[in-house]
Amino acid sequence: MKNHGTLPEPPHPLAAALVAALPHDARVLLVGVGSGRHVPILLECGCRVDGIEADAQRASLASARFAAEPRIRIVRAPYEGPYPFTTTHDGALSTHALLHGTPPAIARALAAIGNRLRAGAPFHLTLGSRSDPRFALGEPLDDATRVAREGPEAGVPHAYFDEAGARALLTNWDVVELYEASAAETAGRWAHEAGETVEIVHWFVRIARR
Repeated sequence: MKNHGTLPEPPHPLAAALVAALPHDARVLLVGVGSGRHVPILLECGCRVDGIEADAQRASLASARFAAEPRIRIVRAPYEGPYPFTTTHDGALSTHALLHGTPPAIARALAAIGNRLRAGAPFHLTLGSRSDPRFALGEPLDDATRVAREGPEAGVPHAYFDEAGARALLTNWDVVELYEASAAETAGRWAHEAGETVEIVHWFVRIARR
């Protein structure tokens, strides 16, 4: 097993749940590589990882961090697709990428991810919740999208869903589990200080491709 160094933060529980659901040597699509926090747990279970990162700097840093690991490919590409992989994947994970943008943009990303998954493949992700106080505080862009006025994500659109809106977004998927949970311990520390995450609420979502 390769040593990937000290993790800056533990993997998201949805990442651990995905690992438990996948066979050894599964190929996983990781949408939103971020700091690379989920890569070690995926590699340690024997997975091969294709990572998509929209941000050029984060894509470059993650590529450098895992340059010696032949089982991972990281590319810069928009989350809405198209993705530069022709491989069919056994599962997918996205714990922050689909929090950002408008609902139509997130729907396009879901379609792009679905196009790369085999039938029945699990996909674990988070979505923004309207129980998150930032929904009421942000600058409205449309009915579901708010833009933070200040802080580390100032100017970044975030989409927030109630349960009906989340289920409508996931119409073309089999919904295995959908519940709201505090993101105090799970939001990425590369994007948020610990004190900022206390009131954040996300939808934790487990779905499968039809």
